[in-house]
Amino acid sequence: MGTFIFFILFLVITFQSSIIKVNCANFQATEFCGTGPDIHYPFQIKGQQTQYEALPGFELLCKDNITTIHFPSYGDLVVKSISYDTKKIDLLDPRNCSQGVFMNLDLSHTPFKFYYFLKNFSYLNCSTNLSPRFIEVPCLSGSTYHVYTVDPALYVPSSCEIVKTVAIPFEYSPYVSDNSLGLRLTWDLPESEDNKTLAQTRDSHKARYIENC
Repeated sequence: MGTFIFFILFLVITFQSSIIKVNCANFQATEFCGTGPDIHYPFQIKGQQTQYEALPGFELLCKDNITTIHFPSYGDLVVKSISYDTKKIDLLDPRNCSQGVFMNLDLSHTPFKFYYFLKNFSYLNCSTNLSPRFIEVPCLSGSTYHVYTVDPALYVPSSCEIVKTVAIPFEYSPYVSDNSLGLRLTWDLPESEDNKTLAQTRDSHKARYIENC
């Protein structure tokens, strides 16, 4: 009789433990795309159902096991890593041209902003090569034109025209990988009471669940 009771208690404890682990897994709602970063609140993979509503701008895409985020002003960028504690997302440009991203990416209607300090630079389109002290941006240049990033205060040669002056993290450098330099963003969540309450509730429940995991 004692052995039977012990067996029943063992089954009950095991079952409860399993429920807690399942609840923990479901609550954290972590999604994956290939070998990319863990994806959870506030991000969500498009087309996958989670326990929270997708926030505008935080929807990610998963195609061919590659995680990307779409910006209407530029296109898709590959998500390299996400740090939820520090609110950092590192991106890669599939076109291998971070300067092209800087020149065209408009973050004004998104929850993101550049992580690094920004400084104004002018993009010059020149019909001839400039002196060696100016460094040409290869991924933006062609056989008949040459693109440079320069300080806006500099004199513009007659063979050049200013395409755009924009605040960017870095001017072009040939010494670093051109598909990732400066493509680190940070984000802000919408300042609505609903989202504040959701975050507070989520953190409270998460702490309680972690204690049991």
